[in-house]
Order: sequence, then C-alpha cells, then structure tokens
Amino acid sequence: MGAKDVGAKDADASGQNIDTKVFAKLSKLIGQGADTLVVAFSGGGDSTALLSLVVKWAGKRSVCALIVDHGLRDGSRDEAKLALRRALAMGASAKILTCHWQDGIPKTGIQEKARKARYHVLAQACQGIGACKLLLGHNVDDQAETVLMRKDAGSGWRGLAGMAERAAYPVWPIVQDVVIIRPLLMCTREVLRTYNRENGLAWIDDPSNENHQFTRIRVRNQLMGKDDATQKLLIIAKAAREIVEQERGEINQFIQSFTEIYEWGGIAILPGFSKARIGQIAEALKYLIPAISGQETAPNIQKRMQLTRRLRRINFDGATLGGVRFVPRKDDILCVRDPGAVIGRTQVKALPALELAAHKPDIWDGRFKVISKMDAVTVMPLGLWQNTLKDEHRALLNALPETVRACFPVFIRNESIIHIPFVDYPAPTHGFSAVSLIGTRLASLLGHFD
Repeated sequence: MGAKDVGAKDADASGQNIDTKVFAKLSKLIGQGADTLVVAFSGGGDSTALLSLVVKWAGKRSVCALIVDHGLRDGSRDEAKLALRRALAMGASAKILTCHWQDGIPKTGIQEKARKARYHVLAQACQGIGACKLLLGHNVDDQAETVLMRKDAGSGWRGLAGMAERAAYPVWPIVQDVVIIRPLLMCTREVLRTYNRENGLAWIDDPSNENHQFTRIRVRNQLMGKDDATQKLLIIAKAAREIVEQERGEINQFIQSFTEIYEWGGIAILPGFSKARIGQIAEALKYLIPAISGQETAPNIQKRMQLTRRLRRINFDGATLGGVRFVPRKDDILCVRDPGAVIGRTQVKALPALELAAHKPDIWDGRFKVISKMDAVTVMPLGLWQNTLKDEHRALLNALPETVRACFPVFIRNESIIHIPFVDYPAPTHGFSAVSLIGTRLASLLGHFD
C-alpha cells in the first residue's frame, strides 16, 4: 500500500498563525549560532510544517533536510525522492539516507528497529555535516500518545514526563555531541496541517499510520476525539517533566559534590556519596554507569538499588554492574570499565580492533574519542598486549591505577604499541590522541547541553 499525498485542496480548516510561537521556541532552543540547521524530514505533515518554519526562521543560516528511506516497503524510494524535491522547493538543501538491513528486513519489532536504524543514519549524517543539533517534528499529540503508551506499559513516574524539548541523542556511541531539538511540542497535529494548507504545502501520509499492529497507532485511535483525556495526559507529562528536571539538577549537584572525574576515563566516588539517600544514589548511578562504561543505557532500577545497598555497607568489597567495576580504595571507590567486557571472558568476546583512518576521529568502546595522524593504526585494549610491554611502557603505566590498565586504549601499528594515551608523550609530538568522553556523556545524560 502506497503513501497518500495530501495537499491544501484536501481539507478545509480555520487557520492559526503558529509562526510567532515556533520562532520564539527556535530562538530559545537553538539561539543565533552559525551552525547548519538540520531537520529530520519525512515529507509527512509534521516535518513539512517544521521544515517550512525553520527555513523561514533561519535567515542566512543554511538548512539541511535529512530524508531517511527505511526500505521497508515498495515505493519508499519514490516517496523519499518526492520529499527531497519538496524540501528543495522550500529552500533547504536535502539528502536521502538509506537504512541497510544486513540480516534482511525485520519481521518483528519493526517500528523500534526502524527507529534505531533511522537514528543511526541521521547521526552519521549530522556528523558528516558537522551539525550538533537535529530538529524533530514531534507534536503535542505525539506527546500525549507517548505518555499513554508508557503508562500502559507500567512506566514509573519519570517515564510519564514524556519527550523533552532538548534531549541527549538516543544513539550512543555513534556520536557524542548531537542534541535532539523538538520545537513543535506545543502544536497539535491538526494545527500543523492547517499551517501546511494555508501555505500551500502538500505532505505525504505514511500508510503505516493506519496499521493497527503498531502500539502507537492503536493508542492514537484510542485518543482520537477525546480532548479531555489528552489534556489530562499532557498535565501529567508537564508535572512529571518539572519534577524530573528539578531532580536532575539535584542529582547533578550531588554528583559534582561527591565524585571526581579522571581525565584517563574513570570516576572516584567520594565518601559522602554512599551516605546519601538510597533513592538518590540509585538515580545517580543511572547517569554514572553509562558515562563510565560507554554503553547506551543503564541497568534497571532493581539492579541499581541492589548495588546501592552494597555501596552503603562499611565492608563493601567491590562489585560489577552495567559494564562498570566498583573497586574500594582507602578513602573512596574507584569506578572503571569492567575489564572482562573489553578483553573478553567466558562467553564474552574481546572488543574488535578499531581501525583508524588518518586524521579521522572515531569512538572506541563508547568511552574515548581517538584520532591518528597516519593510516594503518588500530586501537585495542592494553590488556591484550600485556605480555609484549617493554620496560619503558611498564614504567609509564605506573601513573595509572592497576585496575584500569587492562581496559585502557593503546595505539598499535605493525604489531607493536606505538602510543599509550595520557602517560606517553603529549599529542603534538606524535599525532595520536585519545580523549575521555565521561564528562561529555555525563553532561548530556543530565540534560546539560552547549
């Protein structure tokens, strides 16, 4: 079934001038920097209104529409080409991105897998453009649907906060500096389509919007025409969002007061940390663990609560959770990457070598941004090269805690170590660099964006 093309002639509705509200929101969320403005553009009603409004607001700044062809049904390529032509007509540059399904088109969990694939290709494109903000067309109806879906799924109150206007990019570690911007969360779906009609903008209706196999479509139909129910969901989301933001501010202050970040990629938990409230510690771990491990998500609340109770014991003797090893020391607890997840253990393979192209930065293990001045260089964990270390290497490594060494990155060329970050000579001498992403990741997870 193909998509339906909808235009100004298809319906008649009273219009609302949303330009002023959206322009004010764009100014607040983006500011007046010189970055290229990137819009995820499907050609649908929401993203059509968003792209038009962004182009009007942008002034002299360039606007790029990124169009994702998921390749999940016949005709998707033609729809992507149509969306490209319409983006160009609105005054934006445009590019079609293609999802590649190495294991074939998925048969189950299609929407979630398509979402992840979409965010991956969008992230890569943003990285190529040099853009650090990606604008999405989610609207107030999407927000209500999200809250109801999470409520039905048994989400805790934090999940009921719904979508934020500014959020960390949902894919890690493919990029470490892209922020999601949602400037239309105060606009209804119908208002956006009214804007399109009044401005003579046609849009595409995706046939998947009628597929009741998808939870969101069933929820959408459940809310259709029920304005009171929608408003109640939005009130819940607003209240939960305010509490979440307040809590994040308190957690951020708590983390700053009772942790120390090491430039080589670890965190020390200071004594006052374990004396805090159990819930506060468990919530702080939600941000600390993925920041240290480089993984995409944190362990669930039950596992974090179990670790919290152990951390509060006087005789805490160490633990591992979510790819992070917690090592008690005399005056603090050192939190570092779990070596087994990096160099391998029973039923867990070692990380594959990361091959670097000259002068092209990449991300290793989700934890370090690495770059090499030359080709034919790989980054691997030090633990796989322990038996080849020279005496000068061993002397240099004395500057690092022993517990961190095995999962530390080293630069390899011609089957030998040519650089050990943070303990070797400074980068200008040799042209290799590794930068820990813990601080960047932690700030992003806590909602602090540049």
